[in-house]
Amino acid sequence: MYNINIQSLPTRQRYSQHFQHSCSRCRRPQPRNCLRCRAQSATATRGPVKESAGVSIQGTSRKRNEDRYVLQVDGDEKKVLYAGVFDGHGGTATSDWLQQNLERWIDRYWQGRSSSAESDITDAFIKADEKLLAPKSGFFGGLGERGIGGSKCGSTGVVAVAFRDGGKTRLLAANVGDARAVLSRKGKALQLTVDHVPDSEEERLRIEDKNPNPKMPLVRYVGGTWRVGGILALSRAFGDAYMKSSLQFEGMRASSDNYSSGFGVIAEPDTYLTDITADDQWLILASDGLFANEERGGGGGLETQEVVDVCNKSRGESADDLARRLVDLAQQAGSTDDITAVVIRLGK
Repeated sequence: MYNINIQSLPTRQRYSQHFQHSCSRCRRPQPRNCLRCRAQSATATRGPVKESAGVSIQGTSRKRNEDRYVLQVDGDEKKVLYAGVFDGHGGTATSDWLQQNLERWIDRYWQGRSSSAESDITDAFIKADEKLLAPKSGFFGGLGERGIGGSKCGSTGVVAVAFRDGGKTRLLAANVGDARAVLSRKGKALQLTVDHVPDSEEERLRIEDKNPNPKMPLVRYVGGTWRVGGILALSRAFGDAYMKSSLQFEGMRASSDNYSSGFGVIAEPDTYLTDITADDQWLILASDGLFANEERGGGGGLETQEVVDVCNKSRGESADDLARRLVDLAQQAGSTDDITAVVIRLGK
């Protein structure tokens, strides 16, 4: 079943809300009110993004699409791109919240310098997750489940931020879970993110290192894939309160469904910082439904290099066309999951 949400953003779109300084020509405090000044501002701040688009479709095995994405090409003097893909599970409340609020948390901690960019976005992810996990207010709120959408609602998240620093345009990627950011550099796929899944040996060891009962492993093979607590096929995620912070109360209902708290799932991201150069043609952000992951129960999909090849071999296709084609190809390859693809064409 197709549930398509398409957002195509030329470089000069959506910049006006970010210009709050006085215009050198008309001296108005908000240049967005002046068509002449608005056009000049867009030209003066043109960044490395030539074109961008996003497509999200409901998986054939899903009752509803729990993926969300955000795509903003700014005319800001420093931050020129913010894009994110959020693959929800256990409902859409967490992915909805991230779509609407994560950028504000990043802006709160963002200093705009390369030296602190990775620690800034790490702090933002962790603090945003604390907000997601906070118990509801009031006495009776403390007796219920933690988490927006409940203690079993969560989401992966991948974010890309392009910003100017010292005469360069830099690209910062951060992720929690198995959504990916992929850069086409000299025609080769450079995966900027790390898949946070329990079948990763590094992630398994991190989780088991905190296990108070080694005789009962926290990572178990259930339903054809490795899962934390025998339940969650992710080792890092936003939300999922019942998988975090041992000794936390998860509501009156938790005692009756064999769930407990403290399985080692975290929202600390892996980060990657690089310069955007003339060798970079495309940036793709996508949920795991786009990629081949049969070993984790996701069915077929595309290899990372295949995704980049589709973009590099395009002849006059728009970012919108390519995003549509990528999700179609993934479904043809056997993906049954929700699929979201954000395609960004780079260049000066």
